[in-house]
Amino acid sequence: MTYEIFLMRVMHRTGLEDRALAEELTHYVVQQVAHCMPGAGIEAVTEALPPTIADSMQDHAGTGVCDLDTLYNGVSERLDVDLSFGLEFTQVVCQVLGETVGPAGRQSLRTWLPETWHPLFEPRQTTTSPLGRRRDDRRTLSSAQPGSARPLSEAQPGHRNSIALTEQPQFSTKISTSHGKASRRTLAGGRPGSSRSISGN
Repeated sequence: MTYEIFLMRVMHRTGLEDRALAEELTHYVVQQVAHCMPGAGIEAVTEALPPTIADSMQDHAGTGVCDLDTLYNGVSERLDVDLSFGLEFTQVVCQVLGETVGPAGRQSLRTWLPETWHPLFEPRQTTTSPLGRRRDDRRTLSSAQPGSARPLSEAQPGHRNSIALTEQPQFSTKISTSHGKASRRTLAGGRPGSSRSISGN
């Protein structure tokens, strides 16, 4: 996978339209992952990565704080977005990273990172119909768009730390009624960052 494709996937899945912001997010997250891994572990992961991202990880290999909450808060502060966005943006970068490095790279990540991190690197699940198989003409929410062949009731739950698993996805700060810093970007505030839902593919 090229750097452009990696970045394009991050932008598409997060809804970020600002390339510079997406690059800052990507490099910050992979650097924080690298902080938790020794040099030998980094080499096994970076073999399949675009040189730009591989160099970013190798330059930051070493001992660091391997705590997801710290990472989520770091992304939120660095990008000046609400914590809910910081969490989802981080998970997107980890997901694309896991897809890029393949099974061997993901095994290396699982070897060196805490168990709570492991689900973040699993590839995005997609369901496709066998070639040549015809479906009836009925259009439903589960079949109207590519990549959504299963009903919503059968969808897999989110990651352990995903806001999708909470009763209050916006945590203590709802997007529509933000009580956070006035300078913080939210979708309701109309600030640059995203014109699409972060849950969109």
